[in-house]
Amino acid sequence: MSDLLNKWKIFQELSDELKRNIRLAVVFDGGAIYVTKDDQVFGFGRNEFGFLGTGDKQSRTEHTKIEQLCGQNIQDLEFSSETFFAISATGSVNAWGRNDNGQLGLGTKKDTWIPIKIERNLGTKRVVQVACSDDHTLVLTSDREVFSFGRNNFGQLGLGHKDDQTVPIKLDFPATGGVVTAIACLCYSSIALLDSGELFAWGKNEAGILGQSADVKEQNIPRKVPGLEGITIKRIVCGYSHALALTNDGKVYSWGWNGSGQLGNGTKQRSHEPTLIIGNFGRIRDVAAHYNYTISAAVTEADEVFAWGRFNGMPNLIPKKTSFTSLDEVFAKIPNYCAVTFRPLRLKLDDELIEEKNAANESPEWLKKHFDDVESADVVFVVEGKKIHAHKAILIMRCAVFKTMFLGNWKESNESEQIIEHRSYDVFFAFLKYFYTNQVDLQPDLALELFDLAHFYQMTDLQKECLIIIKRGVTVENAASIYDRAILLAAKELKEFVFKFCMDHLTAVVNTEGFKLLKDDVAKDFFIRAVQQGAFKND
Repeated sequence: MSDLLNKWKIFQELSDELKRNIRLAVVFDGGAIYVTKDDQVFGFGRNEFGFLGTGDKQSRTEHTKIEQLCGQNIQDLEFSSETFFAISATGSVNAWGRNDNGQLGLGTKKDTWIPIKIERNLGTKRVVQVACSDDHTLVLTSDREVFSFGRNNFGQLGLGHKDDQTVPIKLDFPATGGVVTAIACLCYSSIALLDSGELFAWGKNEAGILGQSADVKEQNIPRKVPGLEGITIKRIVCGYSHALALTNDGKVYSWGWNGSGQLGNGTKQRSHEPTLIIGNFGRIRDVAAHYNYTISAAVTEADEVFAWGRFNGMPNLIPKKTSFTSLDEVFAKIPNYCAVTFRPLRLKLDDELIEEKNAANESPEWLKKHFDDVESADVVFVVEGKKIHAHKAILIMRCAVFKTMFLGNWKESNESEQIIEHRSYDVFFAFLKYFYTNQVDLQPDLALELFDLAHFYQMTDLQKECLIIIKRGVTVENAASIYDRAILLAAKELKEFVFKFCMDHLTAVVNTEGFKLLKDDVAKDFFIRAVQQGAFKND
């Protein structure tokens, strides 16, 4: 059983049998919500702010089922002090809590203490991330659109005005050639990370959180955070009014409010520009910050955990090494009811904690550098007339098909140049790059082609990576074609996932051009299954 789950006081009294059945859990203000392996959702503990989604603010000693979330395959739970969100595997979002500024996105300013699905403007979208403050919310969809709603008195919605919004409204970002990959909310402002590694911020320049000089009071549209030119950011996290940005080479920049030393720069002075934290700890692979408590933390590639800010009852102005084994444990040991999960605890079937994917999963730098290296390569793949250079030894070690090809009695065995037909260059490039990096960097539409390629080469680990990307990219417009492709590839998991998505958006999916292009036998089978699921019953 995961030792980390037991680090949280609220879980310590649970039976071992129950803890083995938990796959997802969050903790807030002395209360907890957990999702079981059979997709049931329960809450228990303190409930002063309506966190448990039980329709009231009464604390629960008994574990109470949250009926509205059961059976939805909840994959993520996000919250601030008084607003709460649950994301299902199909990308629908349920919201509950305080709503006096429309921050739940439900079209009203009426509070609700039971989860209600957000429909307006997101009904046909697949949401992959929610970020929230107490008063405003951002959502990121699978097609990399950002929507905002809630309070907007400082332009924190990024819409170019200061009017509150009770339903999700799409933001416009400056044309940079990049797309948004992550979002974050602070008290009165917002930040977005692009795949180019650039950061954009908007809202109130509280303590310099926009990275702008003190002369800039606020901005109501996304603008690039200055001071990071030539630096590629891979992760952004925010506290109440400070930000931490992790670079692709394992360094951390901080800026904003610094009353307890949470910037890690050796002072208590706020910073209006990103500045490197102080310390010599090698490459950092992940960072974390508390949304309402002035603590920051980081874990290195050597699995050493550092913390700074309000820690051990006093301000710490520079990162200090701790005895903790993970970032989650840092937050479990914050005193009293300030102990909260900074991200959901995700547990595998064997009850080992699933770490967020980070640099620790990457291949060593020396191996990455040799991908597509003309000088050292001993095999060349020609795709769409373009060459990709690789090494037979690497391919043989990682793929049984390549092992048979290069070591067997195939005509390709002794050929240094391999012609690849019926595949796109971008996808085959990503395929070969995976052998050297263990990472996949493709948009969902291309990930489906890569899944097909991984299926052909019997790369089950790569197929799993592709499935994650594809699931995030399912939309009303492409659901039918992905469903059809899943059938052709005998990809049962993907087929079932997309079918459930179609059931949740049935009318919209059936009316797409993609659905009309399905073969008659596939469409017939789909409708039979839909009928069996009760899709056309009259209530």
